[in-house]
Amino acid sequence: MSSSTSETPAITPRQTMRGHTGTVRHVVHLPGGRRIITCSFDGSLRLWDLESGTQIGEDWRDENDGVWSMALSPNGEIVASGCFDGKVRLWDIETKKVIYKWTGHSKVVCALCWSADGERVASGSWDGTAKVWDVKTGKNILTIETRHTWVWAVTYSPDSSKLATGGYEKHLCVTINVTY
Repeated sequence: MSSSTSETPAITPRQTMRGHTGTVRHVVHLPGGRRIITCSFDGSLRLWDLESGTQIGEDWRDENDGVWSMALSPNGEIVASGCFDGKVRLWDIETKKVIYKWTGHSKVVCALCWSADGERVASGSWDGTAKVWDVKTGKNILTIETRHTWVWAVTYSPDSSKLATGGYEKHLCVTINVTY
């Protein structure tokens, strides 16, 4: 592959979706490849049709004032959102309604990740903690004092046996073996 004379091709966006009134923080593709969900600082989640570029239905809203993060469940039926109010919400994609609301973080939840089996959600917050939630019971089953000032990232290993966090302050990455 030749290098110095070749140019990177420019790609033009296929659709521009308009509707959010605040910064769009996250996007997830839904199974089937025809729809996406976006979340925004304006406090809403929105479902979009990729072919037409139009919003499907009304905004999804709860009492929160801003949605910072989002993660799609492995089965593609539930989306978790992390909010400015420190709560994690689980939304049923079909009904567009909150089915669970978890409290435990004292500051914005800016990172989320599902376990491979869909039984747990990990959340990371500006309060410096990562938490693991049991999806069936809604209980916080593990709290990790990460040594980050803010937790910016959480991710499970492919087999969900380990959890890694990334955060602000000295670029620490904390990996722990997860046992419940």
